[in-house]
Amino acid sequence: MSRLAKPIRFALAVLLVLLSVAACAKKSDNEPSGSSSQTPSSSSSSSEQTGGSSSEEGPDGWKPQSDLSKKVKFTYTSVQAIDGYDYTNGDPLAQYYSSKFNYEMDVAALNWDNWNERLRIWINSGDMPDVAVYNYIHADAAAFVEQGLIKRLPDDWKERWPNVAAVYERTTLGPQMEKVFGGTYFLPRARFMDNLPGDPLPNHPSIFIRKDWAEAVGFPIKSAYKTSEIMEFARLVKEKDPGGVGDKLIPIAENTNHAVELFVARNSTYWNTFYKDKDGKYKWGGASEDTLRGLKLFSEAYRSGLLAPDFYTVKNEEHGAYFNVQGIAGATFFQAPTSNLQTYYNDFKNNLGLDPYENIILATVLGEDGYYHQVDLINYWGTIIFSPNIKDEVFERYMDILDYNATREGYIITNMGLKDVDWTYDENGNVVSLFDEEKEGRPLAGTNGKYPSWGYLLGSIILFDDFAFDNPNTDERLRELSKKVYRERTEIATPETFAHIDWDYYTYDSPSKRRAEIDYYTEYANLITQPGDIEENWRKWVESKMPIIQPVLDELNAKFGN
Repeated sequence: MSRLAKPIRFALAVLLVLLSVAACAKKSDNEPSGSSSQTPSSSSSSSEQTGGSSSEEGPDGWKPQSDLSKKVKFTYTSVQAIDGYDYTNGDPLAQYYSSKFNYEMDVAALNWDNWNERLRIWINSGDMPDVAVYNYIHADAAAFVEQGLIKRLPDDWKERWPNVAAVYERTTLGPQMEKVFGGTYFLPRARFMDNLPGDPLPNHPSIFIRKDWAEAVGFPIKSAYKTSEIMEFARLVKEKDPGGVGDKLIPIAENTNHAVELFVARNSTYWNTFYKDKDGKYKWGGASEDTLRGLKLFSEAYRSGLLAPDFYTVKNEEHGAYFNVQGIAGATFFQAPTSNLQTYYNDFKNNLGLDPYENIILATVLGEDGYYHQVDLINYWGTIIFSPNIKDEVFERYMDILDYNATREGYIITNMGLKDVDWTYDENGNVVSLFDEEKEGRPLAGTNGKYPSWGYLLGSIILFDDFAFDNPNTDERLRELSKKVYRERTEIATPETFAHIDWDYYTYDSPSKRRAEIDYYTEYANLITQPGDIEENWRKWVESKMPIIQPVLDELNAKFGN
């Protein structure tokens, strides 16, 4: 049976500091402000006495900072939640956390389409839930801080919750934003803690190609392809239909976002941002020749029928199912973190009756220059924020949950389920799995899984990406494949094509920069689907955007340009 390669360790010295800190801080009796019909039972934040102890030690000497004998109720919102599910008592994992930390949680489920806008409305109206997972957008974040719309964490939070603090330092974003805002308002959730695969950090999406179809049409098997090579595969599939799919065939299945990522972003490092060029002056990536190159390929793929004619109507990430569920797609550029691959490969096997390890090519997409293009992903995804009206005991309780889940044992539970039920330690302290999906007849997670609550909604501050490289529930072949994919992206690149974050630009904020926020995905999709010459359409588009772009360029060059 596979075993965890290396345990997750946190600085013992810091933990010793925790043990010397008082278990409870001063509580506030202030109630949250009035609720809105837009938010999930915002007025339910309250507390009551139950049995329990506030001083109980956990793994690695972990101790709570809040009084666990006092029950708290709080509201929470995030993407990826199951609408209407009981995250307090709905399954044994939810029950474990709600019992251990003595809470009731009322969850408002957001989806990929409304996550940003719905939460923005709640925050701006003063009606946000007690705890939220926020998709960090710096312009909005700066406005929230300026207007006092989210909670500033107490100055001593790092000493009180050192495990969270260790994760916070690892994210890079957290300390950078602390410098900008003069305090902590956002707790980024780390993608990687012990298994950071590169600096700069590569992104997850990869091209999935039907290997059996590639062999049938004589297409080469490689670990990386230029965009034009993916298009050549799609042409061969469209012409020869090796899977006998007929009219349902989609050579390359995408939605708007992933199509733009495949064609434009893989050819243009700065396709959706500003950047400092070699001459020391700031330029706009939307107007670069690299972006035009990607748009031309995008337009060609669309007009030649390599993409579905209605690809822009596909919602969320449904296009991935055309490949691994329906089996009608030759390729799809899709999310491919190690933590998701096992489920994706299992679905391929269960729905198509084919061995995914023999019939899928998972590869990196390169630009036409032969290099991998990307700006540093930054080691985080989603930030935890708190309402400015959250009660102190609720805030402290949730911080306790985060801190516990950043211990070794808490982190394993968030990834593998309940100790001695779904996993255990061997005689050497390594983790071994007790979960057998085939015998169980269902996966650990998902609406039909053993634990529908399993995911990021029970207090994760480290995401599944890191543990996935060591998780014994993931096939070792997928773990090794993922390591290879991430490693190669850092190798098949230059400092110019795979760039570090320009923190001067990233943290710069002004009314002009806020006005220049553009939905590049929609704009680029509109460009390639409208009639006429793509280059001419692009030049007109660039010209139309300059009234909001030029002021930003002028400001950046005056402040940071050489």
